Amino acid sequence: MLSEACALNDPRACGFAGRLWLDGRRIPRDVQRGLGMLLRACDSGDAPACAFGARRLADPLNEGVQQGAELRSRLELVGSCWSGQADACYRAGLLFYFGRETFPRDRSLAARVYGRGCDLGDSRACNNLGDALAYGDGLARDVARAAALFDKACHLGEALGCANLGYMAEHGEGVSRDPSRALALYRDACTTGDVYGCLHSEMMVAAHGAFSDPSRTLAQWSQACERARDARACAFVGVMYEDGPDGLARDETKSMQAMSRACALGHLRACEWIKSHSGDDDDE
Repeated sequence: MLSEACALNDPRACGFAGRLWLDGRRIPRDVQRGLGMLLRACDSGDAPACAFGARRLADPLNEGVQQGAELRSRLELVGSCWSGQADACYRAGLLFYFGRETFPRDRSLAARVYGRGCDLGDSRACNNLGDALAYGDGLARDVARAAALFDKACHLGEALGCANLGYMAEHGEGVSRDPSRALALYRDACTTGDVYGCLHSEMMVAAHGAFSDPSRTLAQWSQACERARDARACAFVGVMYEDGPDGLARDETKSMQAMSRACALGHLRACEWIKSHSGDDDDE
């Protein structure tokens, strides 16, 4: 009965069934099946299931479990998040978002974990959840809620949250269009060391406040980058592909290519961008 309920996505049932299979109570012991159910329960927010699974994997009797140490780390990190450790939520969110080690790539789960971290006051988790909502990445797109989360992240001290809120104000997404406010937010973010804010403030000045035709602007800067070897234009192309504004497809590969060209041409902020995006640990 418990296994059937687990298959219907009942986290408590998964947790109880996982315990039974793992310990062999009243049913034949099946460690891998038990761990699979405990992981489902843990990922669904059942902190006791996370803790139980981690304890069992620490038992020397289970040393032969495939990826035992890595699974234990996953259970401990996710369990710490549900138990109230905001930083653990942010770190778990990154791992689920990019899909690393024993963490499956699950953007929906990443958003849920970021949400828990944001509720606990982690500014980075608020910003990353806002980014997911702004692009509909793992959950339904909601630009108004995204802007509110960027605002919260900004007030909690996350410079990238301020820059992202600036983007929303620049383009009128989720908040009223206000180029002056956008520029101020970009510059504030830049002052605290956020390269995204620095590049956007430069872009706004270069484009005289707003993009009336983003596709045309992209084409002009692309031409300046490729033909005139204008490092700043290459960096702007990289930012536009990262943002995907006003109907332009977000393309992280093209963004990195343009930033790499800008860096090679001597644009220091493009080099900083590449460094901040390498390994994705500090992204978003």
